Amino acid sequence: MDRFFLSPDQWNENPTLRGDEAHHCLRVMRKQVGDKIAIFDGNGREASARICGVSKNESRLELIDTKNTSAVLPQLEVAVGIPKGKSFDLILQKAVEMGVNRIQPLVSDQGNVRFKTGEALAKRDKWQRILLEACKQCGQNHLPEVMVPVLLDSYLEKIKPGGTRIIGALTSETKTLKELLDGLEVPERVVLMVGPEGDFSAGEYEKIFESGFAPVGLGELVLRTETAVIWMAAAVRFQFQP
Repeated sequence: MDRFFLSPDQWNENPTLRGDEAHHCLRVMRKQVGDKIAIFDGNGREASARICGVSKNESRLELIDTKNTSAVLPQLEVAVGIPKGKSFDLILQKAVEMGVNRIQPLVSDQGNVRFKTGEALAKRDKWQRILLEACKQCGQNHLPEVMVPVLLDSYLEKIKPGGTRIIGALTSETKTLKELLDGLEVPERVVLMVGPEGDFSAGEYEKIFESGFAPVGLGELVLRTETAVIWMAAAVRFQFQP
């Protein structure tokens, strides 16, 4: 069944798809009055619905049944140096499938991505749309949030306290990711960090370690940024799956 996003404030007596979601429903997927669709609100709520009326820019719905999907623990945050090209789009898509809750793009000393004034906000909006489309495609009912890109120093200064913090590092590690995870009970929150294509500088690593990130090795090969993110997120989900 085709899935569409209905924002939480629209789950009322007259649920209605509007804007881009109405266009996707009516113009792209060619849905008509009487067709059944699935809707979700990004916070775990999902329902089957029947289209009961359409206009040029709206699709009015009748909810048939509703259910809630519980959030999976641990909460998972990824902070990643932004790679060039479309690699970050792949990170976002796979983050949805791995149940990542929050993605923080990082601008760092040796990264190759920089933003002009105002460009970062536009990028963030584009990335959030990618997350939404990935949720619709894979059946994820919890919509992750991607943040506006920030400098690494700013992120470390404002990071939410607590949580298990892990960085995939190319420095001298003492543990593998498996060894670190095997020593944990199910944490409430895990923060994973991965550097950009040029890796973090020595000075940045020092600040990262001072902020409580434990360095781990990811094997003998040097992984691309997007591969490392997927590898680490998948390992955390596998380790603590119900």
